[in-house]
Amino acid sequence: MVIANNPKLRCYAKITVLTVLTVLVAAATLELADYRAQSQIDEALAERLPDAIKQVQAQQEEAALKAERESVLASWAAAPAQVPEGRHIYGSLSAQFTLVEFSDLECPYCKRFHDTPKTLVDQSGGKLNWEWWHYPLAFHSPGAMLGAQAAECVAELAGNQAFWAFTGEWFEHSQMNGGGVEDAEQLAQLVGAPADGFKQCLASEKYKAKIEQQLAKGTELGVTGTPATFVVDNMTGNRVLVRGTQTPQVLLEAMKQAIGMRDAPPSQGNPPAPAEASSTVPEAQAKRQ
Repeated sequence: MVIANNPKLRCYAKITVLTVLTVLVAAATLELADYRAQSQIDEALAERLPDAIKQVQAQQEEAALKAERESVLASWAAAPAQVPEGRHIYGSLSAQFTLVEFSDLECPYCKRFHDTPKTLVDQSGGKLNWEWWHYPLAFHSPGAMLGAQAAECVAELAGNQAFWAFTGEWFEHSQMNGGGVEDAEQLAQLVGAPADGFKQCLASEKYKAKIEQQLAKGTELGVTGTPATFVVDNMTGNRVLVRGTQTPQVLLEAMKQAIGMRDAPPSQGNPPAPAEASSTVPEAQAKRQ
């Protein structure tokens, strides 16, 4: 009643109400602005979140691949980083004996035999090495020829150790008998070959002629099937041919046989002939021969 009868008080009351309303409107406006700003931030985060998740996933996958690669390569640590161009050697380059194996990546017998020369080299104290020559059998192609070319591309792109690791991975993952592997590119990446370079190399078939030459050389030397392993005495060049999947004892006996041949003339057409850039004989020893 006092306010109603007093014009000044009524005026003050109106001003107060207007002030309160103004403050409320301002507060609501600020709150709405904050809400919109927060919404924009949330939307921006939501837009960036998938990319961030993908980046983290990619980093995790790369780390896992790196760890797996290191584990796979570690199994072939005896493969020299530097070897004569175009050759694939496991073990010391100055070894007294070499196992020159003609092999087919689609051959189940070669797969079964694969650990035998590796174990002998690993336990030889540097006296024995192992050299790979391609011998892809016609009835295992196109898988066998593809595998041989893939291995050559890996050697070019990632080195000698990667080549040997790749042979092991191929044997492990192949269906064998020409069936091949599901993803050669994935195996190549696993051992360190870049995907794009591997694709280009494989598509070019640049190593097909080399593989065919090794196949012909093996046939010339008497190879008729795989695996076929020449036990070569690097001091004399004499060799003993061991056919098929044999035990370590058979290979050791072949070495003894080669030693017993040291007074005989060197074998003719020996696989590790220096003139053919395929020798496992150190240069100084080659000159003495």
